[in-house]
Amino acid sequence: MNSGKKTGRGPVFFCYAAPAGFSGQKEATEMVLRGLTAREWDCRRLPQPVLERGRGGAAVRIKFGLQLLSAWLRSLRMLGAPGGSLCVNLGQTRFAFLRDAVPLFVGRWRFGRARVTVSLHGSLFMNWADESWDVRLFVGLLRQAGTITVLGKRQSDRLIGLGIEAKRIEIVVNSCALPPISEMQLREKQAARSRRDKPLRILHLSSLIATKGFPEFLEALETLAGDRAIPAIEAVLCGCVTASEFQERFRDDAAAEDWIEKRMAAINRSPRVRVRWVRGAVGAEKEQLFRAADIFVLPTRYAVEAQPLVLLEAMASGCAIVTTAVGEIPTILDGESALFLGAGSTAELAAALRRLAAAPGTIGRLAEAAHRRFLERYQITRHLDGWEARLEPGRATAVSAGLPALSES
Repeated sequence: MNSGKKTGRGPVFFCYAAPAGFSGQKEATEMVLRGLTAREWDCRRLPQPVLERGRGGAAVRIKFGLQLLSAWLRSLRMLGAPGGSLCVNLGQTRFAFLRDAVPLFVGRWRFGRARVTVSLHGSLFMNWADESWDVRLFVGLLRQAGTITVLGKRQSDRLIGLGIEAKRIEIVVNSCALPPISEMQLREKQAARSRRDKPLRILHLSSLIATKGFPEFLEALETLAGDRAIPAIEAVLCGCVTASEFQERFRDDAAAEDWIEKRMAAINRSPRVRVRWVRGAVGAEKEQLFRAADIFVLPTRYAVEAQPLVLLEAMASGCAIVTTAVGEIPTILDGESALFLGAGSTAELAAALRRLAAAPGTIGRLAEAAHRRFLERYQITRHLDGWEARLEPGRATAVSAGLPALSES
């Protein structure tokens, strides 16, 4: 790791919740951390432990408490570096407020407010009542930071409505580490799709939480399995069943897995539609799934949906996208680059897939528009350029003067 002396900058500390499995918020932070480290910034991790919801008894909770205490002591020890900066990916539960408050207040004390950035990647705060204790605690923590990054204008407007100064808020749209396919690869993908003997390939990749739409995806495939008018379909469900207060449909992980297996068995009895379950994919395997897919489906109605990284990965990979307009998804996609559902119901999704299956030209148009939009606005190099400017020693002056955010699009 770079010492920081070469560039004359102090270290940048990244504080974020680090669950054992995949987390979009964790990945968004680590993507910036890895990218800036490669650009010779002195980046240091301050991962915070996460207690997995509904798992483990007293022993697990005691162990978690010790891990949290250790993380706090580590923050106190590390945040004494001269000239440093702190970036906190702030959680949005009362427990997260407690967990993240310690490094946040220590960073404010050590570096001054101007060198503290709070990033908001979730959207739970969008639903809180203005006078609630959640809002009061939340706003109190935000006021410790010189800069607050959000994912889109809706979130920015909400913070302004809660009394946060507009000049301290920056819209920083997500990016993704998945390399985009080239224009030639996109043309080759389009040409391969036009072959009559080629099945239509559909992908749903996400944490398998019911409100993120995996039940509707499988139910829509089961509906299409009996339709002889559509071309053959090869579908992939990718992800692990994830415990969540928004799971709502299944009593536990085992019930969700059993339901998935039964739905897949029913679908695969059809001669026209096949589906397989990949229980999580990373790296080259994940990249290959996206590149092979003609259509990417995310019919989410997740209550705290913000800006899923998987949609950016689908854009980079030349997929036609079917999703919903929840959270900050409309910040990265529009009606030219995605097919938006209303409520994200099974019937809606089945109708949308049937429509696309009958119109390969529409698949191509959506894929091209999404790919072009990604290249023009959301590539990782542009994202990192914005973070470098934001963290430069003189950046505090620019923020206080209310200059436009570099990553706003």
